[in-house]
Amino acid sequence: MVRVLVLFFLLLQTSAAQALVSKVPLQRFTSSGTFELRCVSGGQNLSFPIPARWDVRKASLSLQYMVSNNMIGELSQMVVKLNGDPISKLKLNPQAPSANADIMMPLALLEVGYNDLSFQVAQHYQTNQCEQPCAPDLWTNISLKESYIQIEYELKPIPLRLGEAFEMMFDPKQFPQASVNLITDVSSPESLTMAGVVASGIARHFDYRKVQFSHSSEVRPGVDNVLVGTTQFANGILERYRLSSTAGQGGLIKIFQLPTLLGGSYRHHGLVVVSGDDDLALKVAAKTFANMSLPYPGTDELRAFSFSMPDISMYGGRRVLASDKVYDFGALGMSSYSFQGQTGRPGKRGFGVNSSGLNFRLPPDFLIKQNQYAKLTLNFAYGAGMRNDSTVTITVNDQQVRDLHLDRAGGNYVEGYKVDLPTFLFKPGANTITFRPYINTQRQVCDVAITDGLFVTIFDNSTLFFPPMPHFVEMPKLELFALNGFPFTRWPDGFETLVYLPKPDAASIDTAMNLIGMITQRNGFPLFGTQITLTEPQAWDGETLVIGTAANIPKSLIDRAPMQVEGIGNVPYPVNRSWDSETSISLSKQISGLGAANGLLMQFESAYKRGRSVVVATAHTEPDLLALGDALLSPGIISRVAGDLSIIRLNVPEYDLINLSVGSKYSTGNTENTSVIDALLYRSPYLLYGLLALVLIALCLIFYKVLQRIRAKRSTS
Repeated sequence: MVRVLVLFFLLLQTSAAQALVSKVPLQRFTSSGTFELRCVSGGQNLSFPIPARWDVRKASLSLQYMVSNNMIGELSQMVVKLNGDPISKLKLNPQAPSANADIMMPLALLEVGYNDLSFQVAQHYQTNQCEQPCAPDLWTNISLKESYIQIEYELKPIPLRLGEAFEMMFDPKQFPQASVNLITDVSSPESLTMAGVVASGIARHFDYRKVQFSHSSEVRPGVDNVLVGTTQFANGILERYRLSSTAGQGGLIKIFQLPTLLGGSYRHHGLVVVSGDDDLALKVAAKTFANMSLPYPGTDELRAFSFSMPDISMYGGRRVLASDKVYDFGALGMSSYSFQGQTGRPGKRGFGVNSSGLNFRLPPDFLIKQNQYAKLTLNFAYGAGMRNDSTVTITVNDQQVRDLHLDRAGGNYVEGYKVDLPTFLFKPGANTITFRPYINTQRQVCDVAITDGLFVTIFDNSTLFFPPMPHFVEMPKLELFALNGFPFTRWPDGFETLVYLPKPDAASIDTAMNLIGMITQRNGFPLFGTQITLTEPQAWDGETLVIGTAANIPKSLIDRAPMQVEGIGNVPYPVNRSWDSETSISLSKQISGLGAANGLLMQFESAYKRGRSVVVATAHTEPDLLALGDALLSPGIISRVAGDLSIIRLNVPEYDLINLSVGSKYSTGNTENTSVIDALLYRSPYLLYGLLALVLIALCLIFYKVLQRIRAKRSTS
């Protein structure tokens, strides 16, 4: 009887789990908080995903928008399109400027993958006179914070084919986030290390989509599970669910539908087994799992016997630009791009914003010199009929730098146009070079609506060259850790990086997996070379990431940190900020505690090797440590950490933080290619200035003595 009741309860859980609803604000699909639709004919669009594992039953759009009071309601309207097909037409009524609309999205128009949702307006303020095409009172504002998409769906069964199952389980199109549970031997550093490799590979599959990891000693229902361990350990878990994996040569990767304790399965989630008879076979299996990126194989298991990677260079990773190398725009992700119409909208009229450009990264420890130039070589063309004051403005990181002059009324094709961009405009990390057209014509006001012949095209065989720069940076800088996990990603696979867990409790392990996933996503490369250890590293000459509650972190480590939160320690308090942006810090030696709902992220120099870094993530309790890991997955927090000490408040709805620079400075990088003068100028500029002053004084004294001797000789003669 009990068995029947348990089975009935599980069936109820399965049925309830299949009826799912996702309600997401439109702001989650774009970087903007609002869409402002301007001019007589304007528009914006965004894309939202439909994962392959969703069987969509119902989809709707709730739209909140406001219109200008000066428009003519009878002539003004907004059309909402899904994948190019109109799904709703809305009157823009100035008598009711604040409006909302609920729109059903036809399921036949929805596609697996990314779906385009576009908003196009026709706006008028005159009926019998010429209109300015972009009069300032022609606007409609869509609030992306208050507008949302709601989708009702069921999960499709997980297929017993590894390639197809991976595409469904680790699909970055799942929103708003994904969860994966890891089952591993938490007492074994080798198993934890391989679980970290697996977590890194999963996070890489999800790209920038937030994925949260947990771990357990049993299969966790309701989420996808990955079992990582030796064959003996894996079979010990599988036997409880009446499953098994066979021993054999090489590493094993096998897919099951998520099992239940009664011998059945929950078909809509999967259990992946990553195992091997020994540590070497397990390592091969884990690395193979982390790098699987094809819908292959079509079987439910594979045996991996070896794994090799191409040569890895330092400072590689997602969109990282190498210096002293010429890149085509096409290689940097910018295909030949046409700006059309008077406002220079790219591509289809009525969509997007009137700009396009290059997005790339420079290594975090680049010592960018101020007196050099990056070089653009542009190939572009423009149409006839433009006034000779038409231009394309080039901006670097939102700073306007140069204009391309479109001065021929008959149009032109320009090849090899060279533009020098000062390197001081660039920064370590993310950089953008943007092209924005400003097109004028000779026509009268009433004729400007016919603008199909106006265009500017920048071709993808244009090139960018960035001059060589030394790798040399002053630390600590948590903003570089937030940027792409530096210094743990100096080698993109995490080589020479150690993750130290003082106590292998649940919070420390989950937080470690989440941070490994975060670093992987920000750098775009699996952390094959990162190791996890449970013993305090002694004489370790690499980088160290320490994760644990404050009471468990060894005193030998925390004594070097910018703040000590256990026992007697120094606590910094900001005093004031001077004109040079430096904050004065007072230090209080006290016995106190971090307390609940606070987390710390700290960085300081290793005691064992100069130039090496230790990053500590800690909190007072295990729940707070888990909350800290979740906060560091939040773009609003991780993108703002800076200095060497970030205090993160965990008891507020969207988290909050305070950044301080407290500890001693140190430098790191490839100093072999850095001159003594460059090093002094970066590390101790005032010392260099003092030395130059002394040299100048010495030269003056020598010159003075020489003049004295010359004068003495003349007076004696």
